[in-house]
Amino acid sequence: MAILFAQYWDVVENKEKEYQEFILSKYIPTYEKTGLRLVGAYYVVVGAGPRIVGVSTTEDLLAFQKAIGSDEYADLLEEIFPLIRNYSSKLYVSYGPIKVDRYEVQLGVWKFNQLFNILPGMEKGYREFLEAEFIPKMEQLGIRVTNIWKAVIGSGPFILVEGTSRAIEEIAKAIDTDEYRMLTRTLKSKYVMDYQSKILAPTRRVEIPYFIKGLTAGL
Repeated sequence: MAILFAQYWDVVENKEKEYQEFILSKYIPTYEKTGLRLVGAYYVVVGAGPRIVGVSTTEDLLAFQKAIGSDEYADLLEEIFPLIRNYSSKLYVSYGPIKVDRYEVQLGVWKFNQLFNILPGMEKGYREFLEAEFIPKMEQLGIRVTNIWKAVIGSGPFILVEGTSRAIEEIAKAIDTDEYRMLTRTLKSKYVMDYQSKILAPTRRVEIPYFIKGLTAGL
């Protein structure tokens, strides 16, 4: 079962330079020592904040519990908190129908995330709609549904539909269609509530170190 740990924050005004230096020199190199594996870093360009989103994963829930209970994790939070505000976090587990056993770094992609809660009593209809219509049509429009997640720790909305595209232009083109409007209208009118969406751009602070690590692994 894939696990996703998402952390959200805004950078304190006038602390941007200090924040960037800390993220690159200390936060990223130290973070994986906790047992959490960084798989993405994004900033929200369309939608509600906080603006910064960091995403990591672990092998299982026991490994996650061990990681956040580590001294390294506690020290990193203590050091970063003076540089950020509006911090929150969520722990997601894979919630079908897409089967993902291990979540990997996705290089240079943009995210179109849709968040909501399922209407009580509509779980079966929601899943059928997702499989038969929503996922295939989103991919026809140019947004691949990477996974469906359910938050097990953290505040709602609890369902996250993670969409992936290579560029913001592809996302903009997709959501400016009658097909997309009809699809989301059906979703919101029949199956879900508390709907919101966000477009996230990659910061490349995770992707570039990951790429360099891969290039130098055999040296």
